[in-house]
Amino acid sequence: MNPDYSVLDVVEMPRMNSDSQFSTHVSNYTSTPVNPALKYLETLSSENSRISMASKLNVVARMVGAENLLVCDWSTLRAEHVLSVMKRLEAPDYGERKHGPATVNCYLSALKGVAKAAWLSGLIPHEVYLRIQAVRQRRFHRLPTGRSLTFSESKQLVAACDLSSPKGCRDRAILLLMLGCGLRRGEIPGLMLAHYNIYDRSLSVIGKGNKERRVFLPDQAAAALNAWINNFRGAEPGRLFGRIYKNGRISLEHPMAARSIGDILAVRMSSVDSPEDAFGRRPKTTSHDLRRTFATRLLDENIDIVTVKNMMGHASVTTTAQYDRRGEDAQRAAANRVRI
Repeated sequence: MNPDYSVLDVVEMPRMNSDSQFSTHVSNYTSTPVNPALKYLETLSSENSRISMASKLNVVARMVGAENLLVCDWSTLRAEHVLSVMKRLEAPDYGERKHGPATVNCYLSALKGVAKAAWLSGLIPHEVYLRIQAVRQRRFHRLPTGRSLTFSESKQLVAACDLSSPKGCRDRAILLLMLGCGLRRGEIPGLMLAHYNIYDRSLSVIGKGNKERRVFLPDQAAAALNAWINNFRGAEPGRLFGRIYKNGRISLEHPMAARSIGDILAVRMSSVDSPEDAFGRRPKTTSHDLRRTFATRLLDENIDIVTVKNMMGHASVTTTAQYDRRGEDAQRAAANRVRI
């Protein structure tokens, strides 16, 4: 497992009340020589995914009376238990938080992953594994969330980075890669200097599912990245973006935490004059909104959606279509023509 990941993050998750119906089957737990939950977590390529799924498995373990996922006897997991967990998440006991279908499906994915690891380890029969895999996800449809930045906002965001300081120069390069190449927050820490081809201005990026793609940098992003390398980072092999300490020292040995990208955005967005709504509220901006801005601007330029899909590293054009808001613009224009 990634050394940055610790099961202590799991152990310290808040305790949930036990479910007697479920615990009568599963709470007879012991620490087995092979823990299928840990085996499943090891298959996840992203540190964020490991921590997220581990926290969910820890919640399930506490539901059945176990201290955490490390001591829960996952070999007794059955399809009816999975259904019980999903039901409880949707209709929780008093004092517990109700979860939406997307979160419930995430729990289901984690439990299916544990079941697969348990089957491969010989802890559950093949028939039990198939029954768990047959549990269906909750079907739902939600309008896409998030927003795209205006051109004024993105210009102010980039201008907020002081090029005379290591942090400012680094942050500018990171933000322009997200705006100009559509990189995910979690893809930034894994970038290495060797991934950058300065001659054709391209980056090799390892994305979701450990899939590699090549992205080409627009002029402004390439200039910002070159400035970071030439003025502060240097040509030493290692991480493309390192941690910067208070004394100005740049560390290229350890990756930046993915959550620190969100912190960088929050700090820089504080200098941006974002438009207010009718109640004087400014919109919240997440790191994924920069990726959404990238996709929206490409689609607004009538770049074909298959090309956009490849540039964003999507497995399906259906995912890319969720970023296409041109239909909404047409509906908005039509609504303004309605006579009342």
